[in-house]
Amino acid sequence: MSLHLADVLQQFLPSYQQSNKLNMQQQKACQHILQCRTAALGQQLWECQQCHQQQLVYCSCRDRNCPRCQGQRTRQWIEVQAEHLVQARYFHLVFTLPHELNVISHFAEEVLYQCLFKAVWQTLSTFAQRHRKHAGQLGMTAVLHTWGQTLSQHIHLHCLIPGGMLSKTGRWQVIDKEYLFPVKALSTVFRAKMLAALRDEKIQIASSEALMSKPWSVFSKACLCKPETVLRYLGRYTRKGMLHESRLVQMNEHSVSFRYKDYQDGNQKKVMTVSGEEFIRRYLSHVLPKGLMRIRHFGWLSNKSRKEKLALIKSQEPKAATLRKKPEATTEPVWHCPHCKGGVLQLAGLLKRLDTGPPDN
Repeated sequence: MSLHLADVLQQFLPSYQQSNKLNMQQQKACQHILQCRTAALGQQLWECQQCHQQQLVYCSCRDRNCPRCQGQRTRQWIEVQAEHLVQARYFHLVFTLPHELNVISHFAEEVLYQCLFKAVWQTLSTFAQRHRKHAGQLGMTAVLHTWGQTLSQHIHLHCLIPGGMLSKTGRWQVIDKEYLFPVKALSTVFRAKMLAALRDEKIQIASSEALMSKPWSVFSKACLCKPETVLRYLGRYTRKGMLHESRLVQMNEHSVSFRYKDYQDGNQKKVMTVSGEEFIRRYLSHVLPKGLMRIRHFGWLSNKSRKEKLALIKSQEPKAATLRKKPEATTEPVWHCPHCKGGVLQLAGLLKRLDTGPPDN
């Protein structure tokens, strides 16, 4: 039998709350996860087109912190992003904050994340504007992750960047190198931009001298060339939550065990066991403040200018590029009838749900 996050919360949340106070967002996340696919959220009535057999299904909570509710939203989001792809290689960069800055998230969480987005975009824009061959504006999709494989705090930003720049005169310039910018130079500028952003927000950093003397992590992954690979990356890094439920191994009266990948040991897959209360603490530490956007677009991919600038870029792509095979659109899942095996179930109606408030997204 599959183990769900709701099972863990059901067993350990009461004891966790005896010694830990949940903020409003954490309370809502727990409520939604516990109610997800139960009678509390109502039911859907599905009917087979062929045999007309009906089946009732509990509704989902649609909370962004619920690991069971991201599949359909991911497919829909990727279909939209497929329209924004350009004919160029894509670069995947990861900017990681030093762990010394994690403490800021305990008292100024939103400020820290806003500064991170700002510093990363300022860093990349600085290099783009000073590029000796293709100076111009980049486009970027950035995704905030606050967790590591063991659900410990590991704040980093995944950045997917099309390999081209739009000049001030509107000329599209494709980058033909295997890397975007030197990562060591990016690390140095990122460090300065991030610390400056925190100072502007009046955030006191006790170990600023030590932070300035150590290298900051900027990691560049292999560039992506195929549209379907780009979309797969978008789905993997943008819509996944902190823990896929398939990683849950077992739970007893005291602890929870889950799988993780140990990057320090050759990506070996291992199992970690922690107390139920510690598991909940780790999971809830990644519930973001209300309204904070985890996925953001910058440059010519920003919402305010994307339509106009994307049309300008596509008008300059080689004609052969317009004839290329488009990435296959993700299709809605088909639910075959469990009774006749040949028909397909279709949504026939909704049954009343209890009034539990809207989901937090």
